[in-house]
Amino acid sequence: MSKRQVTNEQFQEIKSKVGQAESAVKQIPISAISVDHETLRKGRILVGGNPVKVSNGFFSKLGSMLKISSSLTRSMIEKGDTKIAAALINGLKDYAVQNKSKDVMLIANINTKEIVDICTPARYKRVTNETLFDVTERILNDNSSLLLETVDFNPLTGKASINFLNQDEVNFAKAGKDEFFKFGFSLIQTTKDTIVESYNQRLICTNGLRSSLGGGVIGGTSDKAMSFDDKFRLGGTSTEDIRIFLNKIEDMKKANFVPGTFEGAINRAVGTKASYLEVEKAWKSATAKVEEFDPELKKQYQAAMARDFFHAYGNVANRIKNKGVDPFSLNEKQKSFIKTDMSIWDVVNSMTFLGSNNSGFELANKHELKYSAGELFAKGSKEGYDLEFAQFASL
Repeated sequence: MSKRQVTNEQFQEIKSKVGQAESAVKQIPISAISVDHETLRKGRILVGGNPVKVSNGFFSKLGSMLKISSSLTRSMIEKGDTKIAAALINGLKDYAVQNKSKDVMLIANINTKEIVDICTPARYKRVTNETLFDVTERILNDNSSLLLETVDFNPLTGKASINFLNQDEVNFAKAGKDEFFKFGFSLIQTTKDTIVESYNQRLICTNGLRSSLGGGVIGGTSDKAMSFDDKFRLGGTSTEDIRIFLNKIEDMKKANFVPGTFEGAINRAVGTKASYLEVEKAWKSATAKVEEFDPELKKQYQAAMARDFFHAYGNVANRIKNKGVDPFSLNEKQKSFIKTDMSIWDVVNSMTFLGSNNSGFELANKHELKYSAGELFAKGSKEGYDLEFAQFASL
């Protein structure tokens, strides 16, 4: 097997661990599922009349599949309006049967022994974890330039991300003379999908970043530039589907795995100040992962994280207070207009550092911050950062 940062021994250990956490999947008639106010209250559904435990987010997913607003479903259950919610869910389920939506896939986490997701059979496009690792070994054997950087895994959700890096180093001058990156991709396993997404590593501090910058022409150097998707899903589980999937990865390889839009995106992130809202969301995303049962100690850790990694959050809150305004009274729109002294790139790097390195804080599933940081980074290419066009406010 090719050289990697994850050793072969570690790879086999991870493969065994993730393999043991395979989801249990069962196809059943939707008519076999029902709910009542008691099962909703207890976080269960009835399958063939038998109560089965479901995860916290399951009812939102069930409601979404039945075309019910997920926020409405969640609100009803949280407020105790379980009789109304049960009548709505059962009624729409019966309507779905009449419209020939007869079968569904129930997806369960075998560790927590609860159903975590639901979808139609046609929507389920995921290989097994065993097949995913077989594909990983095949990719590494066929591509000597690729390293297996990390394998991120959340045992509670069963989600996994296998992160590959090309060994070539790439520099972007406007981002800084020391800003070198390695580019690659992640093989991502969710409850019902197998996905490829762009992945890179900032070498100065080995920060990993998962990002999807959207469509368009993407590619490496001018002689390698070409069009390819920087995020795509497995189309199905047949041999032909897997072949097409691997061919798309081969297209990425021809462009050295470098999204052509990355340089422009990093320049925008470096040159744009983060809003108070953007810093706050990043800080909350990171501090939510602090593992500490003592509430007072947890507050101390969260405050230290704000000071060390998101200093702008506290500084701006104090600035707002000094102006005679309570920062907690502001809504998201108002916060999005307030400038901080951190750039978007500063915030992204704080998140990726916490998600990739030993920061001194005990964080649960810290690797998920690499994805959250990627979402913030990609925001500039999709809808724009909050303050990116602030200079036009006076026009």
